[in-house]
Amino acid sequence: MTNPIPSRLPIAFSLLLAGVLAALPAQAQTSTVSSFTLPVSGNASSVKTGLSETVMFSGSVIVIATVVTDPALGPTVVVFIDGRGVTGTGKQTKTTYANTCVANLTRPFGPSDVIQTTFAFFQNAPGGYLSSKTGLLTLNLTYNTTTMALTNVTASIGTP
Repeated sequence: MTNPIPSRLPIAFSLLLAGVLAALPAQAQTSTVSSFTLPVSGNASSVKTGLSETVMFSGSVIVIATVVTDPALGPTVVVFIDGRGVTGTGKQTKTTYANTCVANLTRPFGPSDVIQTTFAFFQNAPGGYLSSKTGLLTLNLTYNTTTMALTNVTASIGTP
């Protein structure tokens, strides 16, 4: 039994239409990605950390902001922070300190935002992480609300 070509066309057309409709998004979403690498410095006081000396921090922090617009929920920002490029040095002993400053945060979108996140820092030596202390990274972010791009970031380091 043969099936003539005209009787196969409706099936082929239905499959093609289903494929096109499945490829269309349910609602239009857009995203804007901005990236900054900025220098940061600051001190962790011995009074607040319990260490015998103040630790001076300096280095680079990477901030990547992805603004996502969703017609149902409104715009939000996913902010990725990588502060592992920052190192600490003991003021008197010159001991080197490493840190674990990595964060991925979801925030409401607006013209500006202040983010404060804590991080662990410790002597850059075997087992140093066992006696870690807490530092505080503060970021001030500014956005262009028309383009939804991150336009400026400033940062400082201290202790909570």
